[in-house]
Amino acid sequence: MRHFYSSLLLSTTMLLSACNTTPYDKATIYYDRTQFPSQLVKDYPELTDPILQHGRCSLVVSTPGSNTGTYYFCTYALTSKGLYMQGWDPKALKYVEIAHVDLAALKDISLYTFLRTKQLQLTEERRQLALSASIDEGGYIDGAATENLFESIKRKGVPVVESQGMISPPAPPSPMIIPVVVPR
Repeated sequence: MRHFYSSLLLSTTMLLSACNTTPYDKATIYYDRTQFPSQLVKDYPELTDPILQHGRCSLVVSTPGSNTGTYYFCTYALTSKGLYMQGWDPKALKYVEIAHVDLAALKDISLYTFLRTKQLQLTEERRQLALSASIDEGGYIDGAATENLFESIKRKGVPVVESQGMISPPAPPSPMIIPVVVPR
């Protein structure tokens, strides 16, 4: 019996150590840095301004003053007039808009920083967005790109306020564990 358990443990360890999963954001959102601007202009004919910055991101959309909201994996594109966040439609093979922010309509912006995590927070009249840029391969937050995006928007004259904390996605449902004690 001892031999069975040790072989079961060894085979489970070998199976799990061979797992190399693709980050979920990379698996669900198509992004090719070199082709992205031309693909986005093709999908958004109304986008006529040159794209200044772009990349992969995670986005939380909420109401002003809230610290939780709806979570999206996305790509972003910054132009001189606006910030576009879009998801990927694998059936139509094109980008679909999640949110568009007119920089002139922004009430304020802030940058939340905790260790290596950075989150750009944009507040409009009735909507608040929290964006964290990710590395091109997905899976990790790119703090430098997020900070660069913050500085670019700040240079447009948008008021900067202090962040009130991180805006997070809602907690996932988790199973409830109820211990059952059986007396002997």
